[in-house]
Amino acid sequence: MDKPCPSDMQSPPYDPYEDEIELMDLLKVLWKWKYLILIGTLVCAVAAAVVSLNMTKVYGITTVLQPGMLKVTEDGKTVYIDSPQNIKAVIETGGVNGQVLKDVKFPDMEEQPTSVELKVTIPKNTNALEVLYETPYVDIGLQVLKNLNDGLLERYVRVIKIYQENYEDEIRKQEKQVFAMDDKMAKLRHAISGAEAETAANITQLKNKKSTLEAQIEAKQSQIKNLEQRIAEVEIEIGRISKNTDLLIAERNKFLGSKQTEQNILSAVIYSNTIQQNITYLNDLRSSINTTKNQIYEAQLAVESFTNQIKDLAAQVENIKEQTKLKNQSLSSEALAAENERKNVLVDIQSLKFKKSQIQNIQIVKSPQASRSPIKPKTRLNVMLAGVVGLFLTVFLSFFVEYISKYRNRESDE
Repeated sequence: MDKPCPSDMQSPPYDPYEDEIELMDLLKVLWKWKYLILIGTLVCAVAAAVVSLNMTKVYGITTVLQPGMLKVTEDGKTVYIDSPQNIKAVIETGGVNGQVLKDVKFPDMEEQPTSVELKVTIPKNTNALEVLYETPYVDIGLQVLKNLNDGLLERYVRVIKIYQENYEDEIRKQEKQVFAMDDKMAKLRHAISGAEAETAANITQLKNKKSTLEAQIEAKQSQIKNLEQRIAEVEIEIGRISKNTDLLIAERNKFLGSKQTEQNILSAVIYSNTIQQNITYLNDLRSSINTTKNQIYEAQLAVESFTNQIKDLAAQVENIKEQTKLKNQSLSSEALAAENERKNVLVDIQSLKFKKSQIQNIQIVKSPQASRSPIKPKTRLNVMLAGVVGLFLTVFLSFFVEYISKYRNRESDE
């Protein structure tokens, strides 16, 4: 048997390009372990979804605040009750924690917390503050932010009161000047009121006379109406008596035309007497109508006289009003001059009052509101991140396993 040559026992020469990795080799590894990569990614995503769904849902409660305005300087700059940065520091450092946690009870807690974590952001180019409170209890979150708003309003009430008192002092000084001017105005008003009262008394007296005359006119018109009704009734009676008289005359003539007997003669005499009585009664009724017509005429004359008197009273009222108007115009001119004198002071007072009314406390731009859906956990984002992490881990594991496999094969070959 031939002995092996020493050269045959030596290892093959080292190839420097043997350890180079080609892109196709990487793709082959990925394709080889594709099921491991796919299953690992899905497992991570499903696990993240299960964990997220079982986590406590956290809602975001937000409110938006804005510093109140104290005044506007002469150069047009606005002075606020406090800067947004200071208000933010007060909230974040727990400056109003006592008010925030007032009457708030957290469930499932033996000891109630002494502070809450509030996140405050100031949007760019604004002086507003957006406050966020994250909690799984929506009702408690709304109560916390409501208490926060109330606490901030109460905190800055003192500052507002100081500014208001300063304005009130200035207003009182101006009002003293107005009181002195009002004394002068009061005398003019008294004179105008006296003239108006005198005019009103005269007009009232004339109106009373007018009312009396109108009552008399109404009484006369009622009398005329009654008299006319009486005439109508009498005319009806005249018609009835005339008809009865004609009937009696016809009956009498009938008796006279018949065979004369003692009884017929007696009846004719009775008819004649009755007819005579009816004629007398008719004359009385006609005389009554004439008398009533005279009474109506007299009443109409009285109504006309009363109407003329009412017209005279109306003319007197207009005359009194015109005289009073001229007198009041003279007094009003004097009052207007005095009013112009005090207008400048009143303008200053109104300006001070306006500045005082413009003092504002913290403005609640947006009342506390809860998010419609939970802000934590973010299930979709968590699943996506878990899927990406699972993908990288399984890819790395695939290459690692492939490397170990090749390494073992190479060791066995050697």
